[in-house]
This record gives sequence, structure tokens and C-alpha cells, in this order.
Amino acid sequence: MALSSEHSLSLIRVSHIPDDDKETFADEKGLSLHVEKPSRSLPTAIDPAPLDTEVTYPEGGRDAWLVVLGAWCGLTASLGIYNTAGVFEVVISKVILPKESPSTLGWIFSIYAFVNWFCGVQVGPTFDAMGPRALIIAGTICTLIGIFSLSICKEYYQIFLSFSILTGIGSSLLLTPSMGCVAHWFMERRGLATGIAFIGGGFGGVLFPLMIQSLLPQVGWAWSIRILGFVLLVLCAISAAFCRSRVPPRKGAATTWRDTLPDPQIFMDGTGAMAATTVGLLLTDMAYFIPITYAPSYYIDRQRLSHGEALTGSAAFAYQLLAILNAASCVGRYAAGDLADRFGRYNTMIVSLFLCTVSVLCFWLVDILVPDLDNVALLVSFAKLKNMGVITQAASR
Repeated sequence: MALSSEHSLSLIRVSHIPDDDKETFADEKGLSLHVEKPSRSLPTAIDPAPLDTEVTYPEGGRDAWLVVLGAWCGLTASLGIYNTAGVFEVVISKVILPKESPSTLGWIFSIYAFVNWFCGVQVGPTFDAMGPRALIIAGTICTLIGIFSLSICKEYYQIFLSFSILTGIGSSLLLTPSMGCVAHWFMERRGLATGIAFIGGGFGGVLFPLMIQSLLPQVGWAWSIRILGFVLLVLCAISAAFCRSRVPPRKGAATTWRDTLPDPQIFMDGTGAMAATTVGLLLTDMAYFIPITYAPSYYIDRQRLSHGEALTGSAAFAYQLLAILNAASCVGRYAAGDLADRFGRYNTMIVSLFLCTVSVLCFWLVDILVPDLDNVALLVSFAKLKNMGVITQAASR
């Protein structure tokens, strides 16, 4: 019986294993046994994850484009608020806290921008370990609580906590998963798909300022922000419904909270390129935030409008300026994806950053050297050229 069972081992045929992946051994009785050699492309007990498994991407289809739609809504809710900060700055500085110094008020928006991007250090690994849905739901809760709280804030610390901290964290929780899930569905067309998703940030930057401009004279600041909150609720619900990850967690069901912690080894590539690129993108995004925050206040000051007129039709162009700026950015965001796929992400970023720098320098230098120049035309020109630089945001993804 024992001999028969040993002979049966030599007669087993494994058709799916190549000959190169088999080794022949002879036992003490001279019987040849074909033993499968561990393959690098098959999971083993020691290494459950395949080492050279080819990763494929759908590059389109219903599910992939629904993810892009969900990301578009998530970026509209997060970057839309980011691109509307100029409206908040006008109302806070001119109406709610007119006695506070500009340097003190500046902390509200600088901390908001910092929290928005810095929290991605933790949100990113959590997205890799858990997927996007839980993060988007948490971001929805934080954003809505922050926005609705902002509508009743009267003191500096209240605005700082509700907008800078709570809304900043919520925006980060929405922003990072919305960007990351698109990359799971596209490779060759990733730039295009990401650019389409990023149009949401520009669309929000057009919709929200114009909406607040029309609502302020009719219902006031508090209800304008509450209506904005309800719009954000709809956008976040769509984002949570459609944003999903195609790649399962690296450890599957064995994923623990430790897998959500940032891994500093990703920056240790031996060249420092990854770390330098990350820091550069952080500084780029924060630098982009400065002009769009203070352009409306700049217009109001140049027009010598009083604090009371900041909420009336006299200041309408200050809010429309943000809409013009963000509308121009929609073209740049879409073009960014196509250009990045064709000419490379870094090449696209270099050109767009150059245009962005030229627009900022030309705007402020001309304003100083020629103070009587029509600043309305100057602001519109600045907005159009500046948003060629928005290509950087989409290309960098």
C-alpha cells in the first residue's frame, strides 16, 4: 500500500505548472517525485502577496467614470470651499471682526490651508489601509459641523476653531480620498481623469462665491452659510456613494490600526526626490491659496468701499472676481490632464509654475509702478493668467 501511494505521487500531472518550475527528486527507493518549485507569481504561505503580479487598470467604463463623478463632487465640496476663502475673508475682516488687525486675521486662513494639506500625511495611509468611504463620511461630518458653526460665530476663537480647524480637517478628509481613488481606475488616462475630477474645485469656486453674493443682501451672512452647508451635504453624499477603491487593502482582513500610520520609508528612495517633490507640492498649493484669498479684499480697498458696503451690490465684482478666476481655472484643470499625459507631469508643472509666477509679479509690480491704472482690467488679466498656473494642481496628481 505504501509503495502504491508513493508511485501515485509520480503519476500526478500538474498542467498549469511549467517544467521550469518543477524539480525532480529521487527518494531512497529510486522513485522520482515531481515537486513544485515556489513561483514568484503565486502567493505562498510565507509571502501572501504576489511579488510580480501585473496590475491592470480599467481605463474607463461605467464604474470608473462613476468614481470620477464621486471624486468631482468631493473636490467640489473641499476645494470649492478652499477657492471661496476670499469671500469669507471679506466678510470676516469687514463685518464680523473689523477691529482685528490683518496679521491676526491672516492666521485664520493660513492655518486653514495648512490643516487642509498637512492632514493628508495621516489621511493618505488610512485611505490605503481602509479605502475612501469611511474617510469621506468623516470628512462630511467635520465639514458640515464646521460650516454650520461658522454661520453663528461672532468671536475670533470661534471662527478659528470652526473654520480653520474643523472645516480644514473635513476638507482634508474629503480631498485626499477623492484624489486617490481616481488613480486606482486609470493609468494611461490618469492625467485626463484627474483633470476632469479637479474641475470640481473650479466649479465650486464659481458656484459658491456667486451664490453667496446673491444671498447676502437677501438673507444675510448666517443663512447664506447655512444654505452653502446644505449644498455641501448633497455633494458629499454623492461622493460617499460613488467613490470607492478598486485595489483591496494590502493585508486584507488582517489590516490593523498600525497599517494606517504614516511610513517615513516612502521618502527614503536614496535620492531624496520623493521628499523634495512632496515639499514642493505642499508649498505650491499653499502659495496658490494666497492670491485667491485676498483678491476680493484688494478690490474693495482699491474701490474705497466702506465696511457696510462689503455686503451690498457695490462690492459685487469682488465676489465675481473669484468666479472669473475659478472659471478660468476649469480650462486649466482639464488641459492639465491631457498635457501631463502627453508631455509628462514634471514638464507641465514647470511651465505652469512659470506662468503663475509671471502673473503674480506682473500684477503687483504694475499696480505699484502705475497706481492710476484701471485695477478692474488688471484684476481680470491677472485672474486669467494666474489660472494657467492652476495646471500645476491637476498635473501634480
